[in-house]
Amino acid sequence: MPSAFQHSISRKPDASGTTFYPAGRGRTIHRLTGIFRITGPVFGGLALLALSCTLAAGCGKKVQPKSGAENRVSAVQAARVSGTRVAEPANNSQFSLGEKIPLRLERVTDTLPGIDSVQFFAGGDRQHTLHGEPFAYEWSTENLRVGTWPLRLICYYADGRKEYHDLSIVILSDITPRYLKYRLLNTWPHDPKAYTQGLVYDDGFLYEGTGQWTESSLRKTEIRTGEPVRMLNLPDDIFGEGITLLNDRIYQLTYKSQVGFVYEKETFRRIQKVYYEIEEGWGLTYDGEYLIMSDGTNRIYYMDPEYFTEVRQLEVYDDRGPVSRLNELEYIEGRIFANIYGEEEIVIIDPETGKITAKINMKGILPAKDRSRKIDVFNGIAWDPAKRILYVTGKYWPKMFEVSLEGEF
Repeated sequence: MPSAFQHSISRKPDASGTTFYPAGRGRTIHRLTGIFRITGPVFGGLALLALSCTLAAGCGKKVQPKSGAENRVSAVQAARVSGTRVAEPANNSQFSLGEKIPLRLERVTDTLPGIDSVQFFAGGDRQHTLHGEPFAYEWSTENLRVGTWPLRLICYYADGRKEYHDLSIVILSDITPRYLKYRLLNTWPHDPKAYTQGLVYDDGFLYEGTGQWTESSLRKTEIRTGEPVRMLNLPDDIFGEGITLLNDRIYQLTYKSQVGFVYEKETFRRIQKVYYEIEEGWGLTYDGEYLIMSDGTNRIYYMDPEYFTEVRQLEVYDDRGPVSRLNELEYIEGRIFANIYGEEEIVIIDPETGKITAKINMKGILPAKDRSRKIDVFNGIAWDPAKRILYVTGKYWPKMFEVSLEGEF
């Protein structure tokens, strides 16, 4: 197989007259054709020079062969060790947040040397080191996040060998979410042709992102009439998704294009195009530091607002298991409110732990008489912080609802 350098020599310049020479994974060296060109004879000379330098560097340097003992150590370290098993916990066991998780190793053979120590890792971080039998430890899950935790135990034998055990456990929420009551304050018109994907309140107006191929848009609407005062239609091949405001900018996701758009809030002029690796864009909100994004699973992603790179992930669980189909998001007073796709319910998420602290059952908020026309699922949450009221609607719903919440969340 030719070397990477030989490949670069044979490669033709592109249309700009630039020849590209690979410089290792993730990097490229650019050389302008005509300024730097390697010909066959020159390449041969360079190769000979490189070989000479290599030989010169090795001259006078005596290579010592490994001793028999060193070879035996290498062979021992390379051998697979199976001297213990994880007695507790079982792989994929479930625990509640705050529980102490027992970890215990048992020896399964006496043919191996003694164990000097055992190290315990959770989520990639070392938690504890055990010295001497019994190799048992109770790991406290207090102040952790919910979700799946990868665990690793490493046994260090007296002869230098190591043994690895990898497993996962699932931490559920330690509380059953309570249901918050709401009070309907007003009902306003909503465009029944708007497939609502994102909703944000700002300065007396609602900003709305809509979806569907050939129908996607960005809108600024008057609340009492539901009429757009400014509207931007997206290209037909773009399926619009969630939106959020950050200072004087609007961010908008797309469904499967893995691209987002940034606009001037006042003019809707597009000023930036951003890319992300998450396969699907669903909901979007902002917590004052990071953009927070959903993808229809039980995960939410914290994104850097300048570069749109992923900072961290958070899994969302209640006391029974993962809460999936997270859709539209709204950050409200230190909590993340989320629509559940296909349900007329809002869940409230603790962003520190990922556990569901409360729910709002909004089933039936759209009257039966308004369901005879073409409608889709409940979706869209906007928050007026001054009045502490929510605006909620759905995809193709003819109504927008203004509600207040009863109790703390």
